[in-house]
Amino acid sequence: MPSKSKLAAQIMLIGMFFCTFSYWLAFGSEGMAIGLIDGAISLGLSGIICGHIVSKKDGFLTARRALGLMLFGIIFVGIGILIGGFLAKAFGNGAMLERTYFLSCGVVVVYEYIVLAAVSKTKDFRGGLESLVQPASIVFAHSIVLYLFERTFFADRFIMFGLTCIASIVTAKLYYSRIEGVGKKILGVGSVSLFRSLIASLILDESEFLENDLKRIAVKKDVEVRTLSFKNENGICVLVAPLVHPGPFRNLGGAALPTALAESLAGAGKVPVIFHTPTTHEDDPVSGEDCRRIISAVVNANYSEGNANASKPASCKVGRVTVTVQIFGSTPLIVITRSPIPTEDLPRHVHEICIEKLAEYGYSDGVIVDAHNSMDATYEDFEKQDEEDLLVALEGALREAGSEKGELFAGFAQSRLEGFSRRDGIGEGGVMVLVTRVNGHKAAFVSLDGNNLLCGIRERIKEELFKLGYGISEVATTDTHVVTGTAGGQGYHVLGKVISEKVLVEKIVQAIREAESRISECRVEFSKHVVEGVSLLGQEGLGMLWAITEESIHVAKRGLVWLLGVPIICAAVLFLLL
Repeated sequence: MPSKSKLAAQIMLIGMFFCTFSYWLAFGSEGMAIGLIDGAISLGLSGIICGHIVSKKDGFLTARRALGLMLFGIIFVGIGILIGGFLAKAFGNGAMLERTYFLSCGVVVVYEYIVLAAVSKTKDFRGGLESLVQPASIVFAHSIVLYLFERTFFADRFIMFGLTCIASIVTAKLYYSRIEGVGKKILGVGSVSLFRSLIASLILDESEFLENDLKRIAVKKDVEVRTLSFKNENGICVLVAPLVHPGPFRNLGGAALPTALAESLAGAGKVPVIFHTPTTHEDDPVSGEDCRRIISAVVNANYSEGNANASKPASCKVGRVTVTVQIFGSTPLIVITRSPIPTEDLPRHVHEICIEKLAEYGYSDGVIVDAHNSMDATYEDFEKQDEEDLLVALEGALREAGSEKGELFAGFAQSRLEGFSRRDGIGEGGVMVLVTRVNGHKAAFVSLDGNNLLCGIRERIKEELFKLGYGISEVATTDTHVVTGTAGGQGYHVLGKVISEKVLVEKIVQAIREAESRISECRVEFSKHVVEGVSLLGQEGLGMLWAITEESIHVAKRGLVWLLGVPIICAAVLFLLL
């Protein structure tokens, strides 16, 4: 959006253009002077003043956005005035211009009312008054200009304006109520109110209101968080795999969970490696407080020494699915990817079938990771054949990894991507790496605090890691949603789009070398933390949100003809009668 000064200039210029041209049409060259002055004062100056009157310092409707609202209001009024100018010229009656001038100001109340109702938290009565501020100011200023230059005062025009305003407000209120009613019927919260909370969360980072709304439809479940804690002489690394999805977006609910986990662990002196698990938006925590409980359970846990043995790393690809496995003590770490096939979230069902397969091989539990590392403009669903291939690949990787065990050596490191931010697609977790060595077999596990990776980049990173001696490696993303809602198009930047492949490779190699420099004998412990009563969005909740959205849009489209038609018809009738 342009700056306030540019918006003010645009308001002034557009107002002057519409009035000057319309008065030239109606009165010829003699009308251009009054049109120029009227446009500057009635539309331009009053629009700038009104923008500051209706703006809110601590809400969505800042002075800049309020000026944008006034600008569109002036364009709508200007179109009406222009129509009046053409009518006046066609019929040789200058009074027609004045009639459409006043009536256009009344009709634009519909636009002002709906926009202000959607973005402002003001009560209904005050919202109605605010929707009259710009139209009434234009009429008042225009009347003064007419009186000063022509010594004329049109009392009947004020009646026309007043009646049109009443028709506009009544129509807008009914339209607003119909849309609000959709959400109230399904959720107990009005659709427009829900939209207003969404705006507050997306633009103002005020998530409290939307979280409270979403709690109405949430389901309470116990959430499992699996961790592998690595201890060597250089410190502690905690690999975390929460069985929740990091959504919905920005800082709402669990969107920031991976990033917050990484920051909290780093703040506690531990190196974080955060992974995404097979979960979808049904598993979104809707409460920030619940996320803080999850973080507390992980950060404040008492991690013991654990086991000093591990298997060699192994990887197996069947069909389109690649599974990488390393068994730490008696707990397998399993990383799943279909890269370079573009893939979205793996369904929760994938986690369950992997745990069942592990049980067949004598493992009581495991850490299941969705690498979430290949995305393009579109993606392909994880199909039944992929599930079958996954299980075959998992069996092959488990057999290969279990064929050789030995003493575990490990190193770990984390580094931020300096110069890049959430808008570029990277969270504060940055690059997190874990390197292992068992009987000379080396593996590297990399997690990037972003929301997916451009197709093919994972393969090129693995090529560089292979040159460093890592025959087995995997590159994943945390699927953090703090980066969403920060860009146009799909709403965020996939890693590799703004932050180049070259930069990613350099930072990862740098972190790998740092982890290598700290490698030493290591002990590892598996833990499963259970956080009770977490409010999750759930399948039914997602269904309700879709239902509200679709039905509200349907009602809005269906009522749009009446919203615009009634005030215009009313204005046309008054134009003919008065």
